Amino acid sequence: MRMLVLLSAICLLASPASAQEEFKKVWVTHADSGTVVAGRIVELSKDSLALLTPRNQRVELPLDRVLRIEAQGDSLKNGAIIGAAVMGALVLAACTNLSAGECARVAPFEIALGALIGTGIDALNGGRSVIYSRPAAVSAPGATAGLRFKLRF
Repeated sequence: MRMLVLLSAICLLASPASAQEEFKKVWVTHADSGTVVAGRIVELSKDSLALLTPRNQRVELPLDRVLRIEAQGDSLKNGAIIGAAVMGALVLAACTNLSAGECARVAPFEIALGALIGTGIDALNGGRSVIYSRPAAVSAPGATAGLRFKLRF
């Protein structure tokens, strides 16, 4: 019975993978000036990035001048689903010591609590997500920077 419930929960929580949303809103930070340009990506090549700004202006940026690209965060729905699934698994594990009636009474509240906790954690992580960050520059051989100190007693 428990295995049937677990398999049903897995099937209900599974969803098909979807492609990245086209024209997703992004914020691009210039490496030189630190200014941020908001817009939607309309073209991306190995050398440049083209954005469409909110004023419908096309802006071409060379990728070597891009410090970071951030995109809007995801919805809170997946946090709720993950929280409910984790709490549901914990409840199923804990139900081995309870009767079926007690487990059926407690499980919905515990799963709802898990969804609430998952939503809260996802909300704390919301906002912008970094989708590209320029790699650190490689220093020349022998040119290192550092700090050295000695501690004596």
